[in-house]
Amino acid sequence: PLVTACVAAWLAWDTLSKEGPTIKISFDSAEGLEAGKSLLKFKDIVFGTVKNLELSPDHKRVVATVATVRKAEPLLTDQTEFWVVKPRLFAGSVSGLETLLSGAYIGMRPGPVGGKAKHEFVGSENPPVLEADVAGHTFLLKAARLGSISVGSPVFFRDLNVGEVLGWDIADMAESVTIHVFIREPFDRYVHDDTRFWNASGVSLKLGGTGVELQMESI
Repeated sequence: PLVTACVAAWLAWDTLSKEGPTIKISFDSAEGLEAGKSLLKFKDIVFGTVKNLELSPDHKRVVATVATVRKAEPLLTDQTEFWVVKPRLFAGSVSGLETLLSGAYIGMRPGPVGGKAKHEFVGSENPPVLEADVAGHTFLLKAARLGSISVGSPVFFRDLNVGEVLGWDIADMAESVTIHVFIREPFDRYVHDDTRFWNASGVSLKLGGTGVELQMESI
């Protein structure tokens, strides 16, 4: 009995020592998320699991309760951003492909070090503008419309994949969209004042709980 009690106490301590704070993230809908299955990830590392999905008090949003691990605690600040990662297909490039088998998950981008701790968040419906971790430069492209471009859409130069779309934001009172494009070295040296960018007529495919959404540019 003494050995059993010691083992039980050690297991309980081991479990509690690895648990982090429980957080709540609200989204417009729970599309793709499942309680007890959907994960919280950052750089493909699991930092938590969705434990419960419920409506907000005003019934306008869905609140996901996430049980995090201990190592996630310093990342949960007032600057941290969350969004739902779903599979997307563009011009032969597939992003979020792993979600076809494992299901959608919540992506996380921590803010700068030193932020104020926070446990309740408002999730975004679109991925934030990401940051590249390889050598190169980010350029801002102003366009009238986003079209079929999505986060992770490739950038081609002479049929070579030289970069990708990091994200976008709305500018000039919603009259245009600014697309953040990252070009890897050494191809970034070819971008100058006369460089032209255009939509290469790709196909955008989004799979979710409501079905298949297909968007195609003119051939």
